[in-house]
Amino acid sequence: MIKQLMEAARHMRGGWISLCALLLLGDLGWSLKERAVQELFKAQLMLFSQNAILLNVLLGALPALAALTISPAIGAWSDRSATRWGRRIPFLLPTSLLTACAMLGLAYSEAAGRALAGSAEPTRWIVVAMVVCWSVFDVATCVGNTLFLALINDTVPRHILGRFCALFRIVSLATGAAFFACFFDNSLTSWFRPLLIGLAAAYLAAMLAVCLGVREPAPGARAPAAAAGPAGELALLFAAVALAAIAVLPLNINSYNARAQFGVDAASFGRAIALTYGISIVLAWPLGWLADRFHPLRVGGAVLALYALAMLGAWAGVAGRSSFLVALVLHGVLAGAFLTGTAALLPAMLPQARFSQLAALSAAVTALLAVVSTVAMGAALDGAGHDYRLLFLVEAGVAGLGVLLWWRLLRRHAAARLARGRAWVQS
Repeated sequence: MIKQLMEAARHMRGGWISLCALLLLGDLGWSLKERAVQELFKAQLMLFSQNAILLNVLLGALPALAALTISPAIGAWSDRSATRWGRRIPFLLPTSLLTACAMLGLAYSEAAGRALAGSAEPTRWIVVAMVVCWSVFDVATCVGNTLFLALINDTVPRHILGRFCALFRIVSLATGAAFFACFFDNSLTSWFRPLLIGLAAAYLAAMLAVCLGVREPAPGARAPAAAAGPAGELALLFAAVALAAIAVLPLNINSYNARAQFGVDAASFGRAIALTYGISIVLAWPLGWLADRFHPLRVGGAVLALYALAMLGAWAGVAGRSSFLVALVLHGVLAGAFLTGTAALLPAMLPQARFSQLAALSAAVTALLAVVSTVAMGAALDGAGHDYRLLFLVEAGVAGLGVLLWWRLLRRHAAARLARGRAWVQS
């Protein structure tokens, strides 16, 4: 009997190692896409258009609209599915294929724009081709990210989810650091096509390995999850997550354009981002452990408060090259710490049976705010003559509002847990 138990334990351990390896391989492909494609797109688009509203719409409002309309529907469909291949992979595979095709389209968007223009001036047609390919890429990415997170939530035990997400963040950050250190310099746009082709191939290979290699648990084998909290608590959770998410958007979207105001060249900008990722790698595992030990709500609230204070200080202190680079690194480290510390927040707070649907609903709430905030940010920058110090003030204000909601959510969650504990004792 003991021998059989030991043999079963060995098989289980081998299964977990195989699962972790496949999911981390998928994360490597996902990270290459997430860290590199947007930066390549921003640099290439800047050659043909410096319109701040267009940039903020494409990188902020467009994914928000996808999260608002398409992701909830596919998330609910995925939650209800019960196929022989599972409930996530039948949706993850086609979105991965579409994402890779859109990346290839982006790689050849300049050639397509020139062909469409014929003998006319090609700039407008190049921008149109880039916008179309980016739109397809962004929508497919938005849906695919939700499905990939749901697959992780279905297969990884909850008591180690924070540390597992920290491993994912380490892979993602290391990938980003390597990209910025190796390729992000003044000749970045000359790498646009070959890099995108290579990224599309690597991403597709990694996601195919996940879709073909991961076996989702049968519906009856999934660990039971706690029921969703009261509607008021869920609404507060979604609002708090949304404010925290949009607080970091202004710099994430506009930092590359902002560097010129403060005399920062592309190579120095790339080294600063690589440094940011290096620091974040060191912090990732401790933050994952803290999330498992003290709950992602507490970790997220503390980091968001630090972020609000840091951005307020940056608004008051940024005046030139060195101070901008320091503020950029500080922004990246604290924003990354928030993402790492709260990576397991929705899996910890939402019921597993409806996770994809509710996670998509959370993304939709974020989308509503992101659509308004990114368009308003672009208009504000155009109206202010592209004075990018405004970014720090906006981020500090939004993060401060987020802290207030986070504090209220913490109190409400603690009260709900106390009430459930008392009810259990009385029963």
